[in-house]
Amino acid sequence: MRSIVNSIYQHSKAFPKKTALIALDHTVDYETLWRLIAGMAQLLREKGLEKGQRVILEADHTVEFLVMCYGIHLAGGVHVPVEHGAPADRVSDICEEIRPSMVFTGEHPLDHFGLSLMDLLNVPVGEIEFPTEDMLQEIMFTTGTTGKSKGVMVTHYGQMNMCESQNAVLNYSIDNVWLIPTPMNHAAGLRKTHMSMVRGSTVLLMNGFTNLKLFFKNIRDYGVTSIYLPPAGVHYILMLASKELAKYDEQLDFLYSSSSALPGGDKERLIALLPHVRKFDAYGGSEVGAVCYIDYNAVTGNTKCVGKANPGVDIFIVDEHYQRMDNATVDNPGIIAIRSNTVTAGYWNEPEMTANTIQNGVIYMTDLGYIEDGYLYLVGRRDDVINVGGLKIAPTEVEDIAMRHPTVDECVCIPYQDPIYGRVVKMLVKVREGCVLNVEELATYLGEKLEAYKVPKYIEEIEEIPHTFNGKIDRKKLIAP
Repeated sequence: MRSIVNSIYQHSKAFPKKTALIALDHTVDYETLWRLIAGMAQLLREKGLEKGQRVILEADHTVEFLVMCYGIHLAGGVHVPVEHGAPADRVSDICEEIRPSMVFTGEHPLDHFGLSLMDLLNVPVGEIEFPTEDMLQEIMFTTGTTGKSKGVMVTHYGQMNMCESQNAVLNYSIDNVWLIPTPMNHAAGLRKTHMSMVRGSTVLLMNGFTNLKLFFKNIRDYGVTSIYLPPAGVHYILMLASKELAKYDEQLDFLYSSSSALPGGDKERLIALLPHVRKFDAYGGSEVGAVCYIDYNAVTGNTKCVGKANPGVDIFIVDEHYQRMDNATVDNPGIIAIRSNTVTAGYWNEPEMTANTIQNGVIYMTDLGYIEDGYLYLVGRRDDVINVGGLKIAPTEVEDIAMRHPTVDECVCIPYQDPIYGRVVKMLVKVREGCVLNVEELATYLGEKLEAYKVPKYIEEIEEIPHTFNGKIDRKKLIAP
């Protein structure tokens, strides 16, 4: 009966005093963490939580949040995380969707019980019954950047397969200290924590990465050996604190990025700054976990390469009719399909969407790509590809080139309906501090590196490019007007 809570229990017996979590509110070892989880599960059962019932929990970078999360698992419930500070209407919409038996929001969810975290150590615990692998563990709602927000269902079986597969590929020490500063309701942050709990290593939770003084202080004080950052976080630190980051070349084991493509220019800067640090880019999704990795410190070349499939994962390319496509190329990409034991159990209350997306154990992604010599190359999202006069343009390819220009801090390409030319590409550019945007010069620069039809027809300056809470560019918000 594999599960994260069973793993934590085993670690509490094997190395009880080993630090498990370092967070805003507490630092706890595995023995204390297990006792808190067991007390939380007992309390939830006494309050009427039954197996399979859903529990909404506001996420935060605290031990209290994770104890409640794992307490729900141990009690047989289904954890449904929502972002920290989620608007009331967002919570209401999810409630309407899943009909939870309990909802815990606010800074201190245990206030609903009139208890503090450490009060759980005094809760008398009855017989422990671990969840079975077939039971639903979590429903994780997507950000909705590519359409309606969907409730991705993950069983204990699927979650453990994700953790064990990724841990094997990353091959990090049990003494690893992993700094995770990303939102805990999202797959990127929460699942890295799950992976560490299965491995028996240590997690340091930090609420964001914009406080660079605190970011680097935590790395020093706690002996951090690995860092998870979304591409936006990597870019932010490279722009403002690259020299400080370079000081940790000997201390860090690896740096991990995912959620969206890491620009090639940023990869090259990291390779130069941290030559001794393993640097992973990963491909996957909320529905399947990270199924493909590349250590771009060891494998250089095309920046769109996201590596080879994890052991036990079959990645192949299909056409729009889901027929296998063996002739996919960068100019003729196909839909990425994945067969794995990590594939989601489906979308909550969306049988038609589930049937269209998952067939015979294969999930058909929203991304386009091609495979060459066993390596997967990511072209872009199906919905993001811009059709200009029958020619398909992947925005990320254009953005990757533009991000190498010295005046461009960040950029995004979107479709624009021109009254004369029809559908064209427009690029919105956030200019680096102290620089001035020269549209003609930037267009010439792009024209020297891209086919003519890929060069944006319009280039405009923008003060800020909107992002979702997990660091992805919010194209939908930019296209909507």
